[in-house]
Amino acid sequence: MNNSLDIQLKERIGSGSYGVVYEGIWITNTRKCVKVAVKCLEKGNNKDSETNILREIRNLQELKHENIVTFHGAYRQKNICLIFEYSDCGSLYDYLQKKIVRVSNIEKLHWMLQCANGMEYLHSKKTVHRDLKTQNLLLFNNYRTLKICDFGTVKQYATENTELIGTIGYMAPEVCTADGKYTEKCDVFSYGITFWEVFAEKKPFDELKKKNMHPLAIQYKISNGARPDINDMHICKDSDPVKTIIKKCWDQDPDNRPTMKRLVAFLGIDLRLCIPINFEDIEITECIMNGRYGLGCNENWRAGFLDTKMDEKLIRERRKGVHKRV
Repeated sequence: MNNSLDIQLKERIGSGSYGVVYEGIWITNTRKCVKVAVKCLEKGNNKDSETNILREIRNLQELKHENIVTFHGAYRQKNICLIFEYSDCGSLYDYLQKKIVRVSNIEKLHWMLQCANGMEYLHSKKTVHRDLKTQNLLLFNNYRTLKICDFGTVKQYATENTELIGTIGYMAPEVCTADGKYTEKCDVFSYGITFWEVFAEKKPFDELKKKNMHPLAIQYKISNGARPDINDMHICKDSDPVKTIIKKCWDQDPDNRPTMKRLVAFLGIDLRLCIPINFEDIEITECIMNGRYGLGCNENWRAGFLDTKMDEKLIRERRKGVHKRV
């Protein structure tokens, strides 16, 4: 742990497990200024909190994946501080609340694939996150890239449940039982709730929270089978495969839930087949070939904020004298 890093803290931008997160400027050894996120242990926290943040440092040093937030290092002044790459688009939770840009369903599915990829990697390390939720998923690169953050709660598989770690509404039913163990299937349950939230654009169990129901009462209802309304999801009329996999993720029995590896395989299928394409979003930019059966064109597909270059073949319909997309 370095005591001499030149970090200038700016405004507070959030909080994580065991600490407050600030925007910061890191002045490197080459005098380059880099915007970073700095998570600092809160004043007045006990030695247990310091132990947890030191555990987070150890966890982060071992995690290297494109869908896990990059850890730059740590330093100690009055408190322990962790330095992360800065999210230029905020959290997935922020996006769902503010909706600054338009994001297509295909792009949302890609977010969930990236999340599943990061979680599969984490589970391959025999560890569980224990607090997967939209607040702990950060967006980068003009909302294209999703990365998992906040690893202060990460532990090894089959950890005895003595701390009740997690967030009400996202915690698996077995987490709250006396003999429950944290397994990778707890993360799968949280993933299912998060998946629903992304497409419903609602906070899970918000209607119960608005009635001032006690958090433990909400978790008790979840433990007895309560789930968000799957029909609140706004995908399309042919999205039954997606809804089915989400219901499998939040199954009451952990053994019935898929692994993250299976989820990656499922989402890796071209799910655009499940979502109709709006051809008004496709702009032909140039004709690159003129063959016997049709034209070959370069195009831009404006799927929300994402302009995707693609090729398209147009088949001539000789009778009508028009072109048809295939």
